[in-house]
Amino acid sequence: MVLLLTTDRILAAFEAIPASRHEELNLPTTLEAQGPIAHEQLIRLARYLQTDPEYKEHVSHTPTVLSSLLRGTKVYVPPPPKKPEPSAEYLASKARLLAATEQESYNRLLNPNYQPNADHADPHTSPYTSDGRIEEDTLTVSLVSSVFISVLVTGFGVYAALTRFPTPQILSNEAAKVLLGLFSALSVAVAESFLYWTYIGKVDRARVKERGVRERKVVIGAVGEEDKGVDEGVEAGAEKEEIWGKGVNGGVRRRVREKWEKGRDGEDVKSL
Repeated sequence: MVLLLTTDRILAAFEAIPASRHEELNLPTTLEAQGPIAHEQLIRLARYLQTDPEYKEHVSHTPTVLSSLLRGTKVYVPPPPKKPEPSAEYLASKARLLAATEQESYNRLLNPNYQPNADHADPHTSPYTSDGRIEEDTLTVSLVSSVFISVLVTGFGVYAALTRFPTPQILSNEAAKVLLGLFSALSVAVAESFLYWTYIGKVDRARVKERGVRERKVVIGAVGEEDKGVDEGVEAGAEKEEIWGKGVNGGVRRRVREKWEKGRDGEDVKSL
C-alpha cells in the first residue's frame, strides 16, 4: 500500500465530505496536513466528490479530479523509530569504561611508558595479557579454512584412490573404503593441529626469551662529522673495543690493529 503526503488541497477535499460517509468510503476519521493517506483512499475520495451533486453545487470551485489532488504530493516516508532507552546495566558499564579510559589517559600523561595493569582488568573483555601486551588471536578464518580444506581433500582423495585403483580383497568393501578415508582425514587434522600448537609454543618461548634480553644502546658517532675520527667505544665485558673506518659511525666495528701489534710486541720483549 502506497502512502502519500496530505496536501492542503487533499485536506480541503476530505473536509468537504460529511463525517457520516467516512466509514462508508473507508476513509480515516481524521486527517492532518503532511500526514499519511493511502492512494486507494485518495481514489475513492476523488470519485465520490466527482459524483456528489451537493458538493458540485456548493463547492464547485474546488478541484476534485484525481490528477489535481495528486499535484504537489509526495510519497510518505515515516519518521525513523525512536531509539530505545538504554538499560541501567548499559549505563553503568558505559560509565565504568569512560572512567577507566580517563584514568588510563591521565596515567599515560604522567608516565609516557605507562602500560595498563591487566591484573585489575576483566579477563573476558580486556585485550591485554598478564605482562601488558595485547593478545593476538592466532586462530584466523584463513587458518581454519585451510585445515578444513586439507581434511576434506585428504578424505575424498583417499576414497577416490581406493575406488579407482585395484586394492586388496580386504579393502574391496565400500564401508572399509569410507572408514579408511575418514581415518586419513582425521590423521591429517591431528597432524596439522599438532604442528600448529608446536609452532605457537615455539613462538611464545621465543617471545619470552626476547623480552628477557636487555638491549644497550651506545652512541658511537655524531651525524655529519665525517672528517673527524671516532673516539667512542663500546663496552664488551671489561674490554673497550675501538671503532675505526670511514663513514658517519666509523664503519665496521673491530679492534684497532695497532692494539694487537702492541700486545704482541710486549710479549716478544718479555720473552727476550
